[in-house]
Parts: sequence; structure tokens; C-alpha cells
Amino acid sequence: MAAPTPTRCAALAALALGLCLGAGCGGRSLATSAAVSTTAAEASPAHFMDAADLRREVGNGVRQGLYRLAVMSQPPDDAADLGQDLPTGTVEAVRCGAAAARPHDAAAPWRWSCRIGWRSVRGAAQTTRYDVRLLPNGCFAAGAVPRYPNHRDASIASYGEHPLNALASVRRGC
Repeated sequence: MAAPTPTRCAALAALALGLCLGAGCGGRSLATSAAVSTTAAEASPAHFMDAADLRREVGNGVRQGLYRLAVMSQPPDDAADLGQDLPTGTVEAVRCGAAAARPHDAAAPWRWSCRIGWRSVRGAAQTTRYDVRLLPNGCFAAGAVPRYPNHRDASIASYGEHPLNALASVRRGC
């Protein structure tokens, strides 16, 4: 390979700049880009998840959280074997309802609330309420109210976020 010369370096820099500008890197201000994004969001209608899908997905999220809680709660001697079947709590009821009117802005989240009735491994009845944000792309994010305290995780011998504190969509694209 030939040694780089100032002419060769300048030609490569000009080529890189031309490719970058041709691909749309630069040439638009941030304000213009934001305006185009806002216009596109306003033009496309919001596709919020319906109540039945929300109940199913929140219930599944709590079931997954209960399994993670079981993994975190194993005796330290068993924590190395993460592939074993574990007793988990059970979800008994999921109720969700809109906490606010559907937003007029197609890019704004829609606030909902869900109440989950579940039983612990020992059979104790529990209820967790979630503040839910339905997103216009058909996804959701939910947080427990009040939040659970951090939980001791035997598998890492330390404390970690309680697995029932935060739930989110697992759909493709979320």
C-alpha cells in the first residue's frame, strides 16, 4: 500500500464528506428535524393497546416477575442451579381502567391504572396497583404504586430491584 500523501488524504476527506452529506448527515437543523418528526407523529394515528391486551400483558408481566422473585429468593445453596423448577406465586385477577381521557395528541401516552390480585408462594393474598402508560405504538410501561423495597437476591448475594416494581411490553417493536 502506498504511503498517504496530502493529496490522497484530502481526496479521502472530500469523499467521506460527500458520502455523509449524500446520506443525509447534516443539511437540516435540529428544529427542522423535530418539526418533521412531530408532523409525522401527528399524521399517523395512535395505536393504543386495547383493555383486553393490556390485562393479558400486565398479568404476564406479573407472572414473570413472580418467577424472578422465586429465583431471587432461593436458598443460597440452590441459587447456582438457575434451571430448576421453582414454586412461584399465582396471579388471580387483573383489572385495568383508563385513569385519564384518551389524549388528543397522537404522540402522548394514555394514562391507565391496573390492580393485580395475586397469591404468594405461601398462599397469602396480595394486591399490587400499577400506574400504566399506554404508548401510541401499542406498547406499555407500568410501575408499582407504592414501589416495593429492594429485594435480597441470593443468586448474586446482594440486593436488587424488586421484580414486581416495573413492567413493560415484550412485544416486538417495544
